Amino acid sequence: MVNPSLRSHWFFLVAPLVVAVDLWVAHAAQGRFDRVLEAGLLFDLAVLVPSLYWLCYRNRGRRAAVRAAALACVGIWAAVKLVPADEQHLMHYVAPLRYVGLAALIALEAAVVIAIYRSVFAGNSAAQAAASAPEDLPPWAARLMAMEAAFWRKAWLVIRRVFGRR
Repeated sequence: MVNPSLRSHWFFLVAPLVVAVDLWVAHAAQGRFDRVLEAGLLFDLAVLVPSLYWLCYRNRGRRAAVRAAALACVGIWAAVKLVPADEQHLMHYVAPLRYVGLAALIALEAAVVIAIYRSVFAGNSAAQAAASAPEDLPPWAARLMAMEAAFWRKAWLVIRRVFGRR
């Protein structure tokens, strides 16, 4: 009998095994990487693990795709760190993709922050702004962002009152 939690979250069982095998292979190579080994590590960390995440959580829609893209960026970074610099052949071509992905994720984060700030500056309370935050955002992070936005709104109102027209 398979645990229902394990059945719905099998990614957290399979992905660590893939990463552990990759770490063992990188350690066993002792700094001598050929292109096939480099390609295998890159494929596992930047394609296979994010694909497994997406397959496991594809019913979550766009959120799963965004998180899989983030995992791909982390996978490229990890592959660059595992393969010694003088042995990197494919990494030079793939490493810039990590920065493109990070830029997209930063833009997504900025959109979330702007939405929370707009909500607070429109007159909503911090609790209302945190409640209207996207589901992807952990509740504690939404509350912190909303509290920060409320602080800056109050600071702005004080500045306007002190330096504004009389």
